[in-house]
Amino acid sequence: MRIFFQKLFPKRLHKYWKKVEKKNFDKELILITDKFIYSKSYKFLSNYWHILCIDNYEKLKEYGFKTYGSNIATNYFTFKSVYDDMISDTLSDNASDFISSKINFSKKQNNFSSNESSSYNYLCAMLYYALKKSNYFKYLNKLDDKSFLGYDDPYLEIDDYNVSSDKLTSLFDIEKIEKAFGTKHKRTILEIGAGAGRTAEAYLSIYPDNKYIICDVPPAIFISYKRLKVRFPNKKISFCFDSNFEQEFEKNDITFIFPDQLSFVNKKIDLVLAIDCFHEMDKKTIKFFFEKINNITNNFYFSIWEKTKVPYSKGLLGKANILDYNNGDYPIPNNWKNSFKENLVFPSNQIGLGFKIDN
Repeated sequence: MRIFFQKLFPKRLHKYWKKVEKKNFDKELILITDKFIYSKSYKFLSNYWHILCIDNYEKLKEYGFKTYGSNIATNYFTFKSVYDDMISDTLSDNASDFISSKINFSKKQNNFSSNESSSYNYLCAMLYYALKKSNYFKYLNKLDDKSFLGYDDPYLEIDDYNVSSDKLTSLFDIEKIEKAFGTKHKRTILEIGAGAGRTAEAYLSIYPDNKYIICDVPPAIFISYKRLKVRFPNKKISFCFDSNFEQEFEKNDITFIFPDQLSFVNKKIDLVLAIDCFHEMDKKTIKFFFEKINNITNNFYFSIWEKTKVPYSKGLLGKANILDYNNGDYPIPNNWKNSFKENLVFPSNQIGLGFKIDN
């Protein structure tokens, strides 16, 4: 009944925002949201992300920013439940590594049920022991607890580390990206759909000389902004919604923009990333991003579910938005050469894709 009602009367962020009591929202978030709703970027929200954004605002209103790690984060990349097809043989093979270890698998995570906590704890242990076999394990101690675990985030104590799925998967993501494009200590990265900013934080913790641009929508863009300000208090970090992009970009270490502002990016970006986001968009929005990316970089990495149906994408008369990479549902331009394709460590039914762009 709820899904049918959503088809008849789809939820829309601007309608919610007009009616909601805003006294519990941060003033900066109110300003950002007002700008976003009246921007050209607003049209890029899928039905699914209208619903998720509204849910995230409700959680911010009820619980506040300081606890996003145990509630809002589950709408990004913190999984309360893990299914068999999300766990590769690589992770399963690591079970023997921690059978006899002193890990508190029964630890109750805040805002998680007992079953959800057990599932999360087990996932963290598998990811940790898989990372231990990787060359990227050496970077784990560069990821700061005050930002990765400072917002009521679920985590597990293993050996001398406090580990979360966000910490561990961020390092696996960087490993895939650098396998595709190599390691450079000084470059400009633009990330689309950064969520709470986990990949940006990991990258800048390892390579502090990189410049970073985050292209996203609220409230995610607000959350990642606040988080990165805490992690990097000495970096120049600011929004660029009204001012000249070129000027802001030159003086900033981290710059935040809305999607439609990609049209104003006139410089070559060394590397563009889109982690775990395209498979939640409408096809016309994916096409928009691909067209913009085609003009600003020669190196593009993104990760997606191999095949998915975007939730709430089927209207009363239309078909559901099914995105199957192997079926050609992503409009890859002819001048893009696929130079890298591998399944992720987690979720193992997602693929990481690297493209060299000839432009």
